[in-house]
Parts: sequence; C-alpha cells; structure tokens
Amino acid sequence: MEKIENPPRANYLMGSMRFMGYSFCDAVADVIDNSISAGAKNIRVLFPKTPDENPFVGILDDGHGMSDKELLSAMCYGSQSNEKARAENDLGRFGLGMKSASLSQCKKMTVVSRKKNKTNAFRWDYDEVSKNSNGGKWYVLKLSEDEISELPCYEEFSDIECGTLVVWEDFDVIRKANGGQVFQPLTKHRDELLDHLALIYHRFMKEDKIKFFVNYAEITPLDPFLESRSTLSHSTIKQPLKDSNGNGHYIYITPYKLPFVSSMTSVEQKLIGGAENMNKMQGYYIYRGKRLIKYGTWFGLARHEVSKYGRVKVDIPNSMDDIWKVDVMKKSATIPPELAKLLEKTIADLIDKSTKQTEFRGRKVTKEKEKQIYVWDRLEARKGFYSYSINRDNYFIQAVLQGLPDDQKAKVEMMLKEIERNIPIHQMHLDHDVNKIDPESEKEDISELLEQAIMAVEWQHVMGKDFQDAVNSILTAEQFRDSEELKNRLNKKYNL
Repeated sequence: MEKIENPPRANYLMGSMRFMGYSFCDAVADVIDNSISAGAKNIRVLFPKTPDENPFVGILDDGHGMSDKELLSAMCYGSQSNEKARAENDLGRFGLGMKSASLSQCKKMTVVSRKKNKTNAFRWDYDEVSKNSNGGKWYVLKLSEDEISELPCYEEFSDIECGTLVVWEDFDVIRKANGGQVFQPLTKHRDELLDHLALIYHRFMKEDKIKFFVNYAEITPLDPFLESRSTLSHSTIKQPLKDSNGNGHYIYITPYKLPFVSSMTSVEQKLIGGAENMNKMQGYYIYRGKRLIKYGTWFGLARHEVSKYGRVKVDIPNSMDDIWKVDVMKKSATIPPELAKLLEKTIADLIDKSTKQTEFRGRKVTKEKEKQIYVWDRLEARKGFYSYSINRDNYFIQAVLQGLPDDQKAKVEMMLKEIERNIPIHQMHLDHDVNKIDPESEKEDISELLEQAIMAVEWQHVMGKDFQDAVNSILTAEQFRDSEELKNRLNKKYNL
C-alpha cells in the first residue's frame, strides 16, 4: 500500500474554518483561555475609543509569554493533540481555538509575545494566504521590530515584562453585516463582552483573583448561585466517572436554591444575571476547569416555574472532554448517560425544595401556636393536587369576626369564599413566570405595618396573652419578622 501525502490547501481550509459559528464574545473568550493557561493575572481586552482610529481588538495578558519557537508552534493549526494529557488549568482543546476564533471575526490576526526579554510576532493574514501565488501553502508572516512597534495596543504591550498580545484587524465579517460600519458594532460588542466575561470567568475572578478589564474598566464577576444567600438542597456530590481510556475521575455536583427575587437587593439581582433572566438562566452550569462552558439548560428535562430558583454547579476535568462531547468552541457539552439518572434525582430534590419555598404565606399549619400567623392554607384536595383557602384562624380575621354579630359574620364568610373562588391564579402564574410582579407591591410602609401589628397584639392580649407573649407571637409572622424597626417600636410602645 502506497502512502501519498495529501495536505489541505491553506486558503480553502482556513476560509471554511472562519465560519464555524463563533459569536464575537465566544471568540474573545477562546483567546482568553490561552491567557489563563499561561498563568496571567491581568487580562485586558482593548477597543478603539474613537471612530477615527483604525478598527482593532487587542487581547493582552501578563502570562509567561512564548519564545520564537513556541509562538510559531502555537500559530500552527492543530498545534496540539486533543487526546494529549493536559495540566488541570489548561483550557485548550484541539490547538485550534486562537486561530479559528480570531479569524472568524477578522482577516488579519497578529500575535506578539515576550519571554525572557525577547519579543517575537507572527501573523495570519487571510488575504495573503489566499493569493494564487502561494499555491495553497500555509505561509505565516513574521514581523520585524519596526512592524511590531506600529501595531495597535503596542504601547500597552511595551509596559509588561512578559506576556502576549493578540491583535485583530480587518473586520470583513462585521463590515459586511453592518453596511460598512465597524466602529459602532465593535462598541456594541464591547458592551456585551462586559457581561459575558463576568459570567464565563466569574470563578477565576473570585477564586483565583485574576483581574479582567475591558479597556480600563475592571469587570466585576457575576455570582449565578448567589452563594452568600442561597441554600443547598444537599451537599456537593463527588461522583466517580471513567474517561474513554478507562481512567477514573471525579465529577463534582453542587445544587443551589436561590432566594426569592423579591427578597433580593438590586445588587444581588444583578449578580445572578438580572431578575428578568431568571427563567433563562436556570439549570445546569457546566464548568471545565472552572471555566463556564454551558449554562441555562436542564438537558432535556422539563422546566418548571419553581425550578427557576434552581441552579446546579457541575465541575468536570479537562480530561473528560470526549465523554462530555465538549466542542471546539467550548460552548457546548452533553451529559453522559451514566450521569443522567443521578442528576435527574438531584433536580427532583431541588425542585421539591423550590416548590416548598414558593408556598409563601400559604400552607396547612399543624403546630397550634402557628395557626394565627399565615393568611392562606394550602390543602391537599387529592393526591398530587391542591386547593387554597383563607386561614380563618388568622388573627386579623379573628379580630374582625370577634366584634361582629352573627349575621354580619355570615356575610364576611360569604365574602371570604368569593375571594377564594376568584383568585386570578393563572394570570398571577404568568406574571410571576416573567418576573412582572411589582416588587414594590410586596413592600409595606412601616406605619401601616405598625398599625397592623398593634391591632394583632391588642387582640391577642384581649384573648388572654400578656403583651410580651403577644408581641413575640406576631413577630413570627412573615410580614413582620424581618423588620427590626417594627420590633423596636412595638417594644417601646409596650415598655418591653
């Protein structure tokens, strides 16, 4: 059998790989992965500030840099095997990312790197590669010192002792898609990148203290799990799983249940990605070496209204890319079948816990001392189905009924039943699902709260409790329990 070398033509293969489906933000992230693997502590994405500058994007890091030989190797398509064992912090995959991601956005990509006081630079220029005179050969361009000094962002690069700068120029894709405009679309991408990087690399910012900048604005990491306030449905699961070679590894699974949107501050809502995005951002968060590669999915499991409070962190090592089917762009993964059943149970537990959370001021109370607190009872009508009724033992309702003659009590009872029959539950569900319930409607003025609380205390006192017990009792009600000011004012009123 004869062996015949049959290399691909550079212009055809490079041209095809320019249309792999990278978004602008995904392309920038793929380049940043190399910066993290290189041990960078500061990563900056630079954009032109004014329309009169020649359009560019620069991605600058202070990692360990590359020698001339190392940089030339890195510029090669398929510069490393996807089956090769990698260091835990290596976010690479196929040795294609920097080239394919960059040239998906521009026609000219230049990489400058400094290591041990030596600076080297190479460039892929699609127009140069496409020249007929090159005969389909893979000709990469080596830049001189003078050419390096003329690059955009060279001033910022010259300030670092070692590191790498990737420069994008000639944005043909953006220009064609925007009627010849480049500066304004780049400005829009710049703004989108702030949120994208804040989510994708939030763990590197928080845990490893790596600083990310867009131009000179430092990015604040998001916190999709709101870890300081969320509760765990159960502790982290350490699940053993074998790779395609039969070697054992561990997957770490941590389920979180977020608090109600209405109880979050505006800062907390921003940290989780925005209250308006609760539904879109529920689900699994798959991390490969702490880098987020997929989120906002239950992998085919049905979404629930209550499940929007559930988020599950899954940590996978880079040695299991083939099992999880991590793609070239590192933005997709598929759950291994052997893990599916375990994760389904995890989600069922999480949804059950979230369901219990959504029974806000509505449950069937079994403890005698709690009977007067809740407004709504949630009653099991038949297995798996529920109905809701106003709690007649609630102290406000009792306070009203106690002062009425029997014929008026009957009318109040008719009114309560009419309210129960006409709850706009479907519209409430729809509004809640898209976070259209006005959070201000759930807040009450302190003077109104105080009036209600005094009414409840006075009624309980009439029913035989001393003022201390009455105040303690009503402060367990959900509408009162979080107000320190209310507690102080009640204690002052009753000299407690």
